[in-house]
Amino acid sequence: MAAVFLAALPSSAARAEPLTVVDWAQTTAGAKPAADAPWKTFDLPLRWTAAEDAPLQSVALRLRFRLSAQPTDAWALLLKLDTTGGRVSVNDRVIGEIRMADDFTDVQWRRPHLLAIDPSVLIAGDNVILIQTTYRGGVHALAGVEVGPLTQLSTLYERQFFLSSTLPWIGGTLAALLALIFGVLWLRRRETTLGLLTLAALLWVARSLFFVIETVPLDARIWMQALFYGSTGIFAAVMTTALLRLAGREVRRDFWLPLVYGVLGPLLLIVTNRNAAPYLDDWWLPGLIMIAGTALFYAVLSRVRHRERLQIVVVAAIAIAIAASIHDYALVRGWLPLGNSLALHWAGPLLLVALAAPLVDRFMRVLSDAELARTDLETRVREREQMLKRNYERLREGERMQATAAERQRIMQDMHDGLGSQLLSSLMLVERGALSQHQVAQILRESIDDMRLAIDALAQGNTDLLASLGNLRFRMEPRFRAAGIELTWDARGLPEELNINPDAVLPILRIVQEALTNALKHSHARAVSVVLTVDPADDGPWLQVRVTDNGRGIAGERVGGRGLLNMRSRAGKIGAQLKLESVPGAGTRVKLTYRLEPYHSGATRGQTQLGMNTEAIIERFRQI
Repeated sequence: MAAVFLAALPSSAARAEPLTVVDWAQTTAGAKPAADAPWKTFDLPLRWTAAEDAPLQSVALRLRFRLSAQPTDAWALLLKLDTTGGRVSVNDRVIGEIRMADDFTDVQWRRPHLLAIDPSVLIAGDNVILIQTTYRGGVHALAGVEVGPLTQLSTLYERQFFLSSTLPWIGGTLAALLALIFGVLWLRRRETTLGLLTLAALLWVARSLFFVIETVPLDARIWMQALFYGSTGIFAAVMTTALLRLAGREVRRDFWLPLVYGVLGPLLLIVTNRNAAPYLDDWWLPGLIMIAGTALFYAVLSRVRHRERLQIVVVAAIAIAIAASIHDYALVRGWLPLGNSLALHWAGPLLLVALAAPLVDRFMRVLSDAELARTDLETRVREREQMLKRNYERLREGERMQATAAERQRIMQDMHDGLGSQLLSSLMLVERGALSQHQVAQILRESIDDMRLAIDALAQGNTDLLASLGNLRFRMEPRFRAAGIELTWDARGLPEELNINPDAVLPILRIVQEALTNALKHSHARAVSVVLTVDPADDGPWLQVRVTDNGRGIAGERVGGRGLLNMRSRAGKIGAQLKLESVPGAGTRVKLTYRLEPYHSGATRGQTQLGMNTEAIIERFRQI
């Protein structure tokens, strides 16, 4: 039996002190050790191993400490590493129970435990701490046992809890975020580097689960160990692959061999039903460290030999991770004091961040290049847009000039065929003396009407047929009243606007004028009506103009007269249909049918199409 004695200090000045000796005795599950139980004494930290297939066993661990006086403040017991848990009592008073292995659950605590001690439990002199626990096969440990004032041990507990429990959570969460981000990028771009980083992050998440899940069902014990060995082995293989790629190696064998070795460990564990675990710890894990270390040395040597720039951040992070692996292996083997936290808890996330740094840097450079390219493209688009606008203006100006020339030619042709022809023929008759003064006046009046009709058609912008017909009605009504003929107009069937080809306005006006003039001169009618309608059809709307009188009609020999021939000629030039219906003694009807144009009034087809195409091109460049 051994004891650890603290310095005899007053309670107010006591300090937390580590316990360095423990007594060990095998017991029956749930029972205190017998009075005559044999105790064995060991130095702390204590590390013991049981066969993997060993049944559930019970043990009592006893520690002693001395106080010079009973403390008045709260005290506590800190167990930095107690992998098995157990029922803890001080001076035969239970101060807490830490879950331990039973028939259905396996326990492997990696976090520290802090148990408060009521000052009334403590006594001046020797005090006894008893830990009753159970364990199965595997490696177990008790280390970092301290007793002292609660306020002092709370600080030590929080620091140890962060290193052994919180840090794996932080590392796993960070790895999960990296796996999500770079996994999405890999799905979109399928780059090998992105895939390796995503896989490494997922493996680190799996490894972190092994350290944060401390109690598992008995049947899941082997799978949790396989999760640890598998994630550790494949993670090392991925790091080796990354180093080989850094060195410029592209041989597939160099990538498959580390992967096969990494998978070999968990396979042996499962095949041997956990019996290979000690050998994996002794030989397989060091092999992973050697493979990764060799790959790091080869990568650095290759870069230096080829005088290429080293990726300092990545190389340094991998070197730190390998050093942390060596530290953790030495800790598990007992070459370093137990109770220290595993270095890979912080070195692993550091390595993942370092591997992600070049990708983030490249991503930022790509964004910067894309921003410069976008700025340059916007400048080029603006220049191209200005060029297109200038070209468009030149095209519009050229088409305006072309339209003006065409309109001038049309006016000249119409004046020549209409008014010019009429004046020439009238002049010849006057020179022969074949016309009376009244006939000359009538010819001049008709010529003036014809000229006014052309001017009206041109003054309305070449498109307003309704306004031109209104002017024609305004000039014709006084002449019909003077002749005693009632003239009526019905345009209720017309829309507010007509989409009509400008070239068709003047011919339609001349046809209506000719029909009204014929009715005025020859029909001897009492009433004349003009009806205008737009009739819908499958092939588009049609304009209909009907001029009807109730006069004496047209004799058969007059149906082919010159006036009717001119009307038919004008209708044929614009693609209209002219129909003459006459009944002797009952009247005459002239019916003009013209198909309306589908495009907008006031612009030619070429101008409209050009404008639409040019604006569409400019808008397309704005969207690039």
